[in-house]
Amino acid sequence: MKKFGAVVGLLMAVVGSASAQGGGGGGGGRAQMSPEVRDSTTLARAFNGITLNADQTAKAKTVIVTAREALAALDRQAPDFAEKMGAANNTRNADLKALVSSDADKAKLDENLAALGRGGRRGGGR
Repeated sequence: MKKFGAVVGLLMAVVGSASAQGGGGGGGGRAQMSPEVRDSTTLARAFNGITLNADQTAKAKTVIVTAREALAALDRQAPDFAEKMGAANNTRNADLKALVSSDADKAKLDENLAALGRGGRRGGGR
């Protein structure tokens, strides 16, 4: 009976510490966003502090959707994935930058896109 109690106690300790680690699934415990929500978030973060008219907003959405679809089509296991992803992001950024005209807006967009590239992750050296 003592062995059974010891096993149960050990099992409870292991289960308790495992559940304290948070959710798995590679999302860091966060829920996955739908592509549409991700696109809206990207648009908002890229143009934070920049006023766009309706035409510019529509074009920016198209650029962001096209870039997302191009990235999704890439083979993440390919040896040149990072290079192709960088090229796709550079194309997206250039297309977005072409939508704004003032130097101040272009500078702000560059700043926002640099922050966007960091992904807003906290901590960790991933």
